[in-house]
Amino acid sequence: MENNNPRLLAVQVLSRVAKGSYSNLTLDGTLRKAHLDPRDAGLLTNIVYGVIQRQLTLDFFIAPFIRGKKVDDWVLVLLRTAVYQMKYLDKVPTRAIFYDSTEIAKKLGHAGVAKFVTAILHRMDREGFPKIENIKDPAERLATGSSTPLWLTSKLIKQLGMVQASAILDSIDTAPNGVLRVNRTKTKRDDLAKVLSDRFPDLHDSIVSPVALVTPGGHLAGTDEFRAGEYTLQDESSQLVAPSLRLRPSDKVLDACAAPGGKTTHIAEYLDPAQGGKVTALDLHAHKVKLVAQNAARLGLADRVDAMTLDARKAQDEFAAGSFDRVLVDAPCSGLGLIRRKPEIKYEKTQQDIDNLSRIQKDILGSVADLVKPGGYLTYSTCTMVTEENQGVVTDFLAKHPNYKQVEVAKDAALSLQHSEPALQLFPSDYGTDGFFIASLQRTE
Repeated sequence: MENNNPRLLAVQVLSRVAKGSYSNLTLDGTLRKAHLDPRDAGLLTNIVYGVIQRQLTLDFFIAPFIRGKKVDDWVLVLLRTAVYQMKYLDKVPTRAIFYDSTEIAKKLGHAGVAKFVTAILHRMDREGFPKIENIKDPAERLATGSSTPLWLTSKLIKQLGMVQASAILDSIDTAPNGVLRVNRTKTKRDDLAKVLSDRFPDLHDSIVSPVALVTPGGHLAGTDEFRAGEYTLQDESSQLVAPSLRLRPSDKVLDACAAPGGKTTHIAEYLDPAQGGKVTALDLHAHKVKLVAQNAARLGLADRVDAMTLDARKAQDEFAAGSFDRVLVDAPCSGLGLIRRKPEIKYEKTQQDIDNLSRIQKDILGSVADLVKPGGYLTYSTCTMVTEENQGVVTDFLAKHPNYKQVEVAKDAALSLQHSEPALQLFPSDYGTDGFFIASLQRTE
């Protein structure tokens, strides 16, 4: 078997991901080294992300054929890749899956492992897989079918109801769209769409953001227009944050958790440096602050952005009370709204992570409260879907800061699907975006 066989590479990538490597970085590095033709590169990518997205479902299918027998981690990964292809890829012949799986077992193990793998695959083909619909408990059935840990599935059912939780979890195994945000200081959406149409024929307007263009596939960061700063990459739901701040050209803005700078540069587009408009962008890590500055420079917005290394929880030590017209806290969070884009998140996070993050979120929000001028606005946002990190944090903040009130989130697009008013919560099942939460708070005195 050749070393650049896409099924062999998929097993190697997934084995490294199982040991803690990032799926996107590991896959990108493998693709660069392997020099695959487009068809094989597509198969490799499909298997890697498909197996990660459906890992728990695949294990449910495999379990009765192993019957509790201990197998090496890489053998389990190999079986997952084979079952994924058998269940979810229509155009892959079963004989090709069986042959390559056996050869991979020989290459990575020995003849005995190959015999074991071959026997299991033939039994699966002969006897068929267990049926998810036969699982009696509704939460367990949804968890298994959507490949989501039971604790997280049960939490979403408890907080959102079975109908909403099912809609979300049934939607997350589709591939995410590519999304760009037009840099309005350099071009217009219609003009950019026309320029890019030869390379992205399916590019179309977003209904969530008036400055977003969406495409089901393609490498949006690989164009001359991207390098020239005519657009940046940012999910549609994330593009709702800057409008929520009700920005004016002369505003002084603090972006307290800024890296890598997508929202910072969006805020900067609303500001006029000639009128004093400026956004101060903070991040805990110096290398991430550098990313913010690089993004601002590429987009031609560096004269409106001050990027600096600072823990947002210490912002009140650096800036005087009432220094800013607007403050954004796009808080570190569990990222559970990004499951479609980063499927391994759902296996990694725990309730303890959520509890710890909730405490940090409350600390950050409290630390910037006095920096907002009376009458100014404070936006709190996350890319997650659980109450503890969203309205729970806002409610705690309002109880401790009676000089603030929660107001409706300002938007520049009409959204028929949204939740948690006066906050704005989007779920991945609403518009095919990332899940996102935004709350708008006004300082009254």
